[in-house]
Amino acid sequence: MIKGGMEERLPPRTLPYVVGSIILISGVILAIKSLRFKGEDLTIHWPDLRGIVRILVTLISLIVYIALMTPLGLPLSTFLYVTFSVWYLGRYRILYAFLIGFVSGAVSWLLFIYLLELSFPVGPFRS
Repeated sequence: MIKGGMEERLPPRTLPYVVGSIILISGVILAIKSLRFKGEDLTIHWPDLRGIVRILVTLISLIVYIALMTPLGLPLSTFLYVTFSVWYLGRYRILYAFLIGFVSGAVSWLLFIYLLELSFPVGPFRS
């Protein structure tokens, strides 16, 4: 169960309802924006070999992220995945990628494990 304020208990469906509502509202806004667009249609080109390699590396890193979540825990695996993704896809310096990865791992621990008390694996960060 998700704890609310004043020790109230929220049902487990609360988080999926909130996330689903955000996605629905975002989709409606995007649909309205695309219907109001007055211009020439954009041409979307298929990726070349280099683009396909980037897509495959991203998918493989996502698979590794999911596989490492149980042994390493959500915060550490999120840190590693986001750090690699920012570095590889964004071509940023490694220090910037580490900073973004650290913030992502810390926020995932704070939000999902500490505040919402969801049952994600925590790895070495047991409380």
